[in-house]
Amino acid sequence: MMKTRQPQGLTLFELVVVLAILSAVTMAASVATDRVLMQKRHDVTQQTLDAFRRSVLGRFGHTESISTVSLAAQTPTIDGFIADVGRLPITVGTDPATQLAELWSNPLGLMPYGLKVAAGDPEVALSCGWRGPYLDLPSGAQGLRDGWGRNLLVLTRDSFGAPVAAGNGQPIWGVSSLGSDGAVGVVNAELPLAEDAAVWFGASLSQMQSDLVVRVFESDGAGGRTSLSQSGSVMVRLYLPDSASGGLTFQQSPLLTTPAPITFTFPAVPIGPKVLRAYWVSDNSVAVKSTPTPIDVRRAGQATFDLVLPTLPITP
Repeated sequence: MMKTRQPQGLTLFELVVVLAILSAVTMAASVATDRVLMQKRHDVTQQTLDAFRRSVLGRFGHTESISTVSLAAQTPTIDGFIADVGRLPITVGTDPATQLAELWSNPLGLMPYGLKVAAGDPEVALSCGWRGPYLDLPSGAQGLRDGWGRNLLVLTRDSFGAPVAAGNGQPIWGVSSLGSDGAVGVVNAELPLAEDAAVWFGASLSQMQSDLVVRVFESDGAGGRTSLSQSGSVMVRLYLPDSASGGLTFQQSPLLTTPAPITFTFPAVPIGPKVLRAYWVSDNSVAVKSTPTPIDVRRAGQATFDLVLPTLPITP
């Protein structure tokens, strides 16, 4: 009668080899998983920084400057905190979790967004004020965090224009994620994605403002324009959001004497919707106004706008 051969178990050497293979596979899977997770945290951080940039500059705050009102009418309106309020957001307190609170609440009590009529000139109106939230926080979150779950470092500018940690009541010039090592700069060069990532507006102020050149003409009565023909004085008002209240205010040019070619400059105007209007007064106090002209101020460089006064009355 033949004996049935019993199966033999693994030898100790074979068991050690199997365990080594399993350990290597597990380690490789763990490293691959860590890399995927690290990259995911990095991607979330970049998305968070992009959301912060959009909340301040708006969706179209990075587009090129424009030169005419007709182009402004064909271009998407600039939105975002600067466009609505006329300034950078201000830090609230010293806790990094809530320093960006102006972007999701209204802690300083700005007037809500809506159509505001200019004091002293009821024909001029502009929509402005706080219309947040400009950032949507995750459910249950009290602040904006990077992909590693840390609060962003809120930055302002020192007297030399360099980034420093922001204190209460200072303008926010940027934010920074401290990377995978959680430290300023790179402390552990062997740790993947240890570099800091930041959004910084201080490197190029043209991201959020532009210089305006305004030329004033007189209608020739036949659909064209000409230089101002009568003796008097002319000025231009630039109507824009009042950054302190959320209401409507204006910047006023100097008075220039006519007749003469008339050009005014408004430097460093924040991006966003504004209104221009020219005012002329004759030597014997006859007043003429141009039509209120809505404009969109865009980033980078200089934009030129033309205002046309009605045909000026002949002055003695």
